[in-house]
Amino acid sequence: MAAAAQDRGGSLSVHQVLCRWAPAYLAQFGAAMPSRQREVLQALLTCRTPALGGALHYCPNCDHRHFRYHSCNDRHCPQCGGQDAQQWLQQNAGQLLPANYFLVTFTVPEGLRRWIRSHPHRGYDLLLAASSQALQDLAQNPKRLGATLGLLGVLHSWTRTLEYHPHVHYLVPGGGLSLDQRQWISSRPRFLLPVKALSDRCRTLFRQALQKQMPEAPADLPPKVWQQRWVVHSAAAGSGQNALRYLSRYVFKTATGNRQLQLLPNGRLRWPFRHSGTGTWRHIDLQPFEFLRRFLQHVLPAGFHRVRRFGWLHPGGRARLKRVCALLKIPPRLSAAEQAAWQPPAQSQGASPAPAPQPDALPAPTLRCPHCGHTLLLGGQWRPGQNRHALIPNPALGVPRATGPP
Repeated sequence: MAAAAQDRGGSLSVHQVLCRWAPAYLAQFGAAMPSRQREVLQALLTCRTPALGGALHYCPNCDHRHFRYHSCNDRHCPQCGGQDAQQWLQQNAGQLLPANYFLVTFTVPEGLRRWIRSHPHRGYDLLLAASSQALQDLAQNPKRLGATLGLLGVLHSWTRTLEYHPHVHYLVPGGGLSLDQRQWISSRPRFLLPVKALSDRCRTLFRQALQKQMPEAPADLPPKVWQQRWVVHSAAAGSGQNALRYLSRYVFKTATGNRQLQLLPNGRLRWPFRHSGTGTWRHIDLQPFEFLRRFLQHVLPAGFHRVRRFGWLHPGGRARLKRVCALLKIPPRLSAAEQAAWQPPAQSQGASPAPAPQPDALPAPTLRCPHCGHTLLLGGQWRPGQNRHALIPNPALGVPRATGPP
């Protein structure tokens, strides 16, 4: 495979593609691009370059020194966020409840996508609000479940070929807190709520909210948007571990990670993807500018939260979450401050010790020496735009100033 890739022009990572063609793309289309897309693209081009400065990490065990340029830490960057995603996965996996989970997905109809792309902040907010409320409305109906759900929602806006396709995934425990908050009500093992009713309710709530916020907007949209049934899919997800792992891939990234693309002799980029129907790997060939266009259309509005929690998983529902844990007879989920202040209750003689509550956060990951695995210490930093020989040493370690080329 490697030899074949070389014969066809080699391969490039997604970030290398951005760095190679973004300057020309900005020169040709920059004036017509949304300012947010220009801002993000320019940030990605500085990632792990001297423009952001860097740091020297020192291993006290084997005396190796490791130079690292700073990352941009932009959530759209294909090469950032790996450690953050792993930490997020570990933190949330440790808080899964002993229940059957479901992955419920709400998809925007085609006739509404252009409007949302033109009004991303308002459109995404409406989609998240309408879909989460549809789930709660049906679940709280005594003829359905008669309970309030806890929802973890993650907004995606792309298909496997990077086309624009807004949808929301919800990881939902199979059960909820009764309306009087006195019992846990379990759903059926492989059925949560009817998808047709969810579809109609989400469409109605979205239209009502849009009519209230932008009275002129519904009339500008194709009538079919309000007549057709919106696509909602619900599938049993077992313990929730695999679904959570899938969602974690794009909590700190947008559209793609830093995968490798083949550069073909005709100048096109070969984008591999797994077909959702058959599970087989396929590919499409894209012009570099078309690849950048597809990538940039998924840039989120500044300050927009892609991951949101609802019901008793919302940060404001901590008291109800503790009640859920008590009803399920598991340790309560505590904040970092509560965990630090928690003291185990006194135990009577012969009684088994009380289980420790689960913390809400994990300690920050540490850097390890690639040679011996020992924890690295910060030896010094150099400022943005400076070379490594301008390193400012950490006086506490006595690490000498760096020498040699940047």
